[in-house]
Amino acid sequence: MQGRRGPPMKRTWTQIMALTAGMGVGVGHSTALAQENFASSEEIVVTAQLREQNILEVPIAVSAYSGESLDRLGITKFDDLSLIVPGLEVQEQSANNTGFVIRGITSDSGDATSEPRVAVFQDGVPASRNRGSYVELFDLERVEVSRGPQATLYGRGALIGAVNVIQNKADLNDFSLIGEAAGGDYEYGRALLVMNAPLVQDQFGLRLAATMRQREGFTENVLGGDDLGGVNVVALRASAAWAPTDAVRFDLIGNLHEDDNAGTAFVSGRYAACAPAGASQTCSPANPFGPAALNTFGGFENNQPLGLERGVYSVTLLGQFDLSPSFTLNSTSGYRYFRSFEVFDPDGFGLPLAVAAEDARGMQWSQDFRLSYDDGGPLTWFIGASYFEEDGRQRVPFMFDERVALQHAAAQITDTPQTYAALTDPAYVASVIELALGAPAGTGVFLEPGLQNNHTEAFTNFGETESVDIYADATLAVTDRLEISAGVRWTQDDKTTSYMAEVSGTGSLLGAALATGALPTTTWGLFTQPTTGLSSASDTFEDATWRLVARYALNEDVSLWASYARGRRPDVIAATGPATPLAAPTFSIVPAETVDSVEVGARARLQSGLNVEGSVYHYEYENFQTSQFSGAMLVTVNAGEASATGFEGQADWQITPWLDLFGTYAYSHARFDSGAREGNHFRLSPDHTLSLGAVFAFDVAGGTLSITPTYSWQSEVFFDDDNDDPALQVRSPITLSDFLLDERQDSYGLFNLRARYEAASGHWSVEAFANNLADEEYLIDAGNTGDLLGIPTFIRGAPRTIGLQVATRF
Repeated sequence: MQGRRGPPMKRTWTQIMALTAGMGVGVGHSTALAQENFASSEEIVVTAQLREQNILEVPIAVSAYSGESLDRLGITKFDDLSLIVPGLEVQEQSANNTGFVIRGITSDSGDATSEPRVAVFQDGVPASRNRGSYVELFDLERVEVSRGPQATLYGRGALIGAVNVIQNKADLNDFSLIGEAAGGDYEYGRALLVMNAPLVQDQFGLRLAATMRQREGFTENVLGGDDLGGVNVVALRASAAWAPTDAVRFDLIGNLHEDDNAGTAFVSGRYAACAPAGASQTCSPANPFGPAALNTFGGFENNQPLGLERGVYSVTLLGQFDLSPSFTLNSTSGYRYFRSFEVFDPDGFGLPLAVAAEDARGMQWSQDFRLSYDDGGPLTWFIGASYFEEDGRQRVPFMFDERVALQHAAAQITDTPQTYAALTDPAYVASVIELALGAPAGTGVFLEPGLQNNHTEAFTNFGETESVDIYADATLAVTDRLEISAGVRWTQDDKTTSYMAEVSGTGSLLGAALATGALPTTTWGLFTQPTTGLSSASDTFEDATWRLVARYALNEDVSLWASYARGRRPDVIAATGPATPLAAPTFSIVPAETVDSVEVGARARLQSGLNVEGSVYHYEYENFQTSQFSGAMLVTVNAGEASATGFEGQADWQITPWLDLFGTYAYSHARFDSGAREGNHFRLSPDHTLSLGAVFAFDVAGGTLSITPTYSWQSEVFFDDDNDDPALQVRSPITLSDFLLDERQDSYGLFNLRARYEAASGHWSVEAFANNLADEEYLIDAGNTGDLLGIPTFIRGAPRTIGLQVATRF
């Protein structure tokens, strides 16, 4: 090796696009699917450190998958991606509530004031706000998942890692056309159409891409309507590229993503799913993998049905200016807007106890400038500045039938068939009032007419943020083998949190009676107390994050690294609703959550075709932020100290031209170290995860047959930081005790299989696929809003599904 590195790693855009297209292609038509097939003849280029680098030069635990690799594994969703990335978990309760988990840390809060922990980007533009982060994965250049604190490189939201979705840009030289169509059971359908057209050779090009995906749900709703959990998504993208000179290029990218999905499949863990049948009912015992009985009632939200309507819209402008052979200026401008409206039945059973909705809106605008220096010598660096603005709101209305709520609180609802008419008979309700309140005989008859069958209350939180970042990072080649990198980022946030709550009509008699033991003298709510109007609080916060990394090259094929980094989740101004009606909310500052990380790792690309990577890490958290209910609202609270120790490894071995093996393993011991949750597991964080796969590729007449089996496994997981401990569960006036330790998922594994025939010309292919081939039953969520009522609900994972896909490419 030489004392100075070669010339700067710059290419023309034509070369870059050609390189990207070649990534992931191995011998024949087989593709190594872990770590982008190090055995490929093409070098693997990533931008995890905000500059193009061969992956062997990157001292970060990063997994990179090309669009072709994702296509061959049938990955079009983030939760499928997580099955092959060590240390990454993605929980897709619905498109409106997707949890991203890296190394045990979950980012899934939907309120407008919380801060994400895992950064999600589209071409470097922040997309981390939970209700707007889920997008369809299609027509991609690659996806990079960087694990460990990345706040210095990626800024806000990258407390513990970042997911960067890099979309295909317009090719200025070659025309191409791609079409795919797939169908399967559960009325599955998917289509993709991509066209690339160089309108002015080497100067201007246009790329258009569109996809749709639909599937009916897996959970029957015995009250009628669509099966629950079904999806219907459409996504469109238009990209234009302009390169007026060899030194300047602009890419303008517009995205539209819209969901029109069936209701979320909340299945009650306490009450049977009962369907009306004449004057009586037929019931199915409570079973997370059985049917549900979900409904809406009382004209809630203008008679909106159960389900999700959601749209995510974005525009990105990328600019690259090669100012000289050594200096490059990059500009990234982004605008994102999302709107989502979801109606759901949180109690999971058929009686009209409660129905709820979430109406969330958000706007984000960001601008980043970065100046990079690389003259091929021992020192490279970049400096940058960014501005981020966000304005969001979350409105959550609830409706209750107070007569059913009263009987739930008094434990009068059973699993035996009970008609709504019998349960709401005035004389029966009057007797339950006296039982629940311990009131004298005759009191119930007086109070019963005051119970409403459509009591409504709602709270709304607003969040506004203006943020400025200044950052710098430098790498020095101390010797021909040793490099030292250091970076720092300073951030200033100006934040405003606002809150208001409303209660309909005269308020809840039940809420007042249970809270005070007396008749209401003002407008009481059952869960949420009304405010006198909108209240706000503002503050300014500033802090710094940093990293120090050393990389040592044992030889041209093996690289070692060690790092120390500080991650930060910004301070939050949390709003808590009042305990009594017409009072002001309480605002409190939840200190910034920080993590100090130490990590050592190694990465090797060997001539034998074996490519392997592994890293060991330890984290220490301060001011660990978690969420708990305050009324019906989830608020951010300080849970004290926590720590995590773990290992991640992945390997890819191209044994022969026709056989490629790949696998990943992750161990994460993530626990709370103080407070009431001391010793608890982090939510959605299994201690062990494993994935194994192979690509068998055979030349057959006129083409190649490839068979790709994959298996993924994870150990036990809890769905809440409380680990289903009854002593830690927040109670409400109508909450029943829940002492069952059932809001968890035991270890389980999923086996998938794909078989593809591809013509030798590469112009067409046909593929059969089966997911969860063993039809394993597993949960993706438990507890949920129903837990607030003492009625935990459960959402099942997908059963076995099969399908067929055809594709053409020119």
